[in-house]
Amino acid sequence: MDDINLIVEKMKQLFITVRYKYIKLNENGSYHTFNKSNNENHVSLHDGFLKSHIMQHSTYGIFCRKTHSKFVTFDVDIPNIPEAKKVVLALYESLNTLGIPTNNIFTSWSGTKGFHVDVYFSDEIPYKSVKKLFVAAVSIAYNLLGGNIHGEIELRPTPTQGLKLPLSINHKSKDKNNNVCWYVDVYNDFYPIRSFDYFLNIEPLDVDIIKDLISDIQEGEEEFGDNKSHSKELERTPLGNLDFSEDTFDSLEDLYKNGLRKPGTRNTVTCKLAVLFNTLREEKDICIQELKHWMDKQDKEFYNTPLKDCYTEIERIVNLVYEKNVVLSRGINEIIVSRSEMVTLYQYPKKLHKTLFALFIHSKRFADRNNEFYMTYEQIALASQCSVRTAINHIKLLEQNNLVKVTRSPIYIRGKKPDSHPNIYELTLNRLNTDKEISVIINIKKVKAYPNSRIEIIKKVFPNNEWWDLENILRSALNKQVD
Repeated sequence: MDDINLIVEKMKQLFITVRYKYIKLNENGSYHTFNKSNNENHVSLHDGFLKSHIMQHSTYGIFCRKTHSKFVTFDVDIPNIPEAKKVVLALYESLNTLGIPTNNIFTSWSGTKGFHVDVYFSDEIPYKSVKKLFVAAVSIAYNLLGGNIHGEIELRPTPTQGLKLPLSINHKSKDKNNNVCWYVDVYNDFYPIRSFDYFLNIEPLDVDIIKDLISDIQEGEEEFGDNKSHSKELERTPLGNLDFSEDTFDSLEDLYKNGLRKPGTRNTVTCKLAVLFNTLREEKDICIQELKHWMDKQDKEFYNTPLKDCYTEIERIVNLVYEKNVVLSRGINEIIVSRSEMVTLYQYPKKLHKTLFALFIHSKRFADRNNEFYMTYEQIALASQCSVRTAINHIKLLEQNNLVKVTRSPIYIRGKKPDSHPNIYELTLNRLNTDKEISVIINIKKVKAYPNSRIEIIKKVFPNNEWWDLENILRSALNKQVD
C-alpha cells in the first residue's frame, strides 16, 4: 500500500471538519453514532481510526458542521444499478450545466446500492450554499431524466446524517469481491479504480470558483411580457397589452424615422419608441428629449391632443418604461437546432457552456443577415442563470478564445452609473459534424426559458439516452474533422 500517512492526510483535507461526532459501521451492517459532546466516554475520530478505515479493517463515516462544509455528496440511493448509473451521468451533466467541470466531480461505489457523487472544495463554504448547489443540480438532473427516478438522491453530509467515507469495506454487502467503496470511472462503464494513487491526485475545486458558481444560482428578473400582474399606473398606458411580436430593432427605428401614419396610434408608438430607447440603454432624459423632438415633427392629421399634453404623456410613459425596465426581447419563437450544433458547443470548456448556449439560442432568434445580434449583459445573465459579473467575464473569455466577435459601444454615464448600449455579437464557432444528424424544432418565447430549453434539446437530439455517451460522440466528431 502507498504511504498510509499520505492517504490519511488526503482524507482529512477532503472530508474531515468534525471529529467529536462520527459513525462506525458494525459487522451486521448497522451504524453506531459516537458523539463525545454527549458522552464523555466516547473518543473523538482520530487519525488511527482513519488508518483502520483505509486498511479496510473498520469503516467510518463523518458529519459536517452545522454552518459549513468542505464538500457536497449526492448520495444516489438506487438499487437498480443501470438506473443508478443513468442518474449519476445526469448529475454530471447538471453539474456541468452549473459550471463545475467533469474533472472536479468524483464518484465512488457505495458498497451496496448506488453511488456517491462528490465535489470537494479547497475550503469550507456555508452549509446553506451547499444545499443551494444540491437543489439546483438535482432539479436539472430530474428534468433531464423526465422526473422518473426509482429511488432517492440525498444530500450528504449533513449536521445530523453521517456519510460513510470511501475506500473501505461496506459490511452491509456480503459480496466480498464487490463491497469495497472504490472510486469509479463513470465514462468507462463505472469500472472501479482500485488504486490509492487516484485518490491522492484528487484536487479540490477552488473555493472562490465554487462560491461564484453558487452565487449565480438565482432567480432572474422578469422580462417584459412575463408578469401578468401590472400596476394600475402601467395599465393606463398601452404597455399592459403591448404586442411586440412583429417588431424588430429595424422596424422600430423605421417607426422613429417615418413617424405616425394613422390616427389613434400616438400612445402606442410612443410606448414602443420608449422601449426601443431603453433597450439601447439610452439615458432617460435623452429619451424624453428625443421623443418630444420627434413629436414636434408629427403630422397633426394623425393626433388631436394638444402638444403640451403630448409632452406630459411622453414623460409619464418614459418614466414607467424605465422604472419597469421594459426592453424589446422578442424574436423568432420557433427555432431549429441540430445534433451537430449541440456537439459543436460541447467541444468548448464546460464552465462556458451556459453562456455559449445562451448566445447560440439568442442568435437563432435575433441574428440578422450578417449573423449579428444584440444582447444585453442582463439578458445573458438571465439566460445563463448567472450574475451580470459572471456574464461579463464569460464574454471576455469567449472573445479571447475567438469564439465570439464583440462590437462594443462607448461607455457613458447613465444617472450616476457607467452604462453603454448593448453589445453586438457574432458567433465564430468551429463547426463539427456528427455521423448521424438530427434536427428538432423548439419553441422559445422568453429569454428566461433558455436554460430549460437546453435540457429539452439535449433529450431530443440525443434520443434513446444517447446523451450518456456524449463524450464519445464528441470525440468521434473531432476525429472526423481531423480526417
